[in-house]
Amino acid sequence: MLELKQTQKLQAILTPQLQQAIKLLQMSQLELIEAIEQELKENPVLEIAEEKPTEEEFESKETEFQSEAEDTILKNEVMEEFLERYSPSDEFREREEKESINYENIIKKTSDLRDYLRWQAGLSDLSMDERLIAEWIIENINDNGYLEYTLDEISKVSGYKTNELEAILKKIQRFDPAGVGARDLKECILLQYEIKQEELKKEVNPIFLDIVKNYFSMLQENNFKSLAKKSGYPIEKIKEVFEEIKTFDPKPGRNFSNEQAPYIIPDVYVVKTEDGFEVILNEEDIPELQLNGFYISLNLNKKINEETKKYIKNKIKQAEWFIKSLKQRQKTLYLVAKSIVEHQLTFFEKGIKFLKPLNLKDIAEKLNIHESTVSRVTTNKYMSTPHGIYEMKFFFPSGINKDQGDMLSTNVVMDLIKELIENEDKHKPLTDDEIAAILKREKGINISRRTIAKYRDILNIASSRMRKID
Repeated sequence: MLELKQTQKLQAILTPQLQQAIKLLQMSQLELIEAIEQELKENPVLEIAEEKPTEEEFESKETEFQSEAEDTILKNEVMEEFLERYSPSDEFREREEKESINYENIIKKTSDLRDYLRWQAGLSDLSMDERLIAEWIIENINDNGYLEYTLDEISKVSGYKTNELEAILKKIQRFDPAGVGARDLKECILLQYEIKQEELKKEVNPIFLDIVKNYFSMLQENNFKSLAKKSGYPIEKIKEVFEEIKTFDPKPGRNFSNEQAPYIIPDVYVVKTEDGFEVILNEEDIPELQLNGFYISLNLNKKINEETKKYIKNKIKQAEWFIKSLKQRQKTLYLVAKSIVEHQLTFFEKGIKFLKPLNLKDIAEKLNIHESTVSRVTTNKYMSTPHGIYEMKFFFPSGINKDQGDMLSTNVVMDLIKELIENEDKHKPLTDDEIAAILKREKGINISRRTIAKYRDILNIASSRMRKID
């Protein structure tokens, strides 16, 4: 039997105003400026506050304008006299006004690797049919300059025979940059070497070709002794080949990438003063907002109909909440940044090696706010320090235990690992176990071999076997 029942339950609901406040909190500087501009467009009640000039500035400006006006009248009289005396016509033809070019609106068109290769193909002696084949090959070359698919795979899709594709690929491999169109690193190195020798008008070294073609994997592992034993070449010759290879670019197409470096605007500046470190918010491009006086008075006008009054009242509430949320964001950002500086004071004084472990909970408890608020306000925010610009999340590293019970940040530990590897004997590089033992013995840091390996991967440092030079 069906029946209706009434139940009560509590449920947390985020109002649109609260959702807006949270969004503002986690926005970066550029995103915030865009959000303010958008709000100004959508809400007529909201406007940018203009600084009113002081009485002295007003009087000074009035005198200046009066002086400029007198000068203009005098110049106009002189100009009229000149035109009357020297103009060949009784009528003065005004100069046609033309809209000047706004160079800021001109967008530079970037050219990627494939466009560059197509341009070269257009200048080459390829026939129309060969250019179509070249297009199929060029389209399958990735941003690093390598052919992503086999010629058999391209043949199935394009309908051209493999031998036809191979012939055109060889021509493309002579294009700039040297090494483009290679199918693997070995072919890329060989192409660059052959082109270099042609440009220098030198004969190719048969030892170089033999080692790269037949012993390339051993060369990658720096296994010179085994390579010498297997190939019969002296180690000195092998090292010469190795040094020659190091001069070539393993990713010849990367210089043609369309990717642009991200433009970072610091949200916070930390400046050293006589009294210590001062936290300054970057509010240069953030305008001061206020309510439009016209709409406020319109809202109080009894002659306005209820529908219009309701609309204005709603927009006033939205504007007030937006201004309040914006101020709250700036206040929270300032307090969190100041607290970070207090916790990481040794970093700001001495540098990255003195960065301490810190978590969101520490800052949240000190400021009596929720951890999620600290997380939001440090997301996509950057801090300019005496040691460079860092994302605010950078100041919250995890820690490694020391014998004394203290905690050391992972950034510091990674820096120590990097330093040990840079100063090691290249003929007998340190293993992960040996690095762990040194850190335990000399620094009192308890760290496992697996953690060392993990940090090496983060730092893009190869294993001891790969770093070894015979």
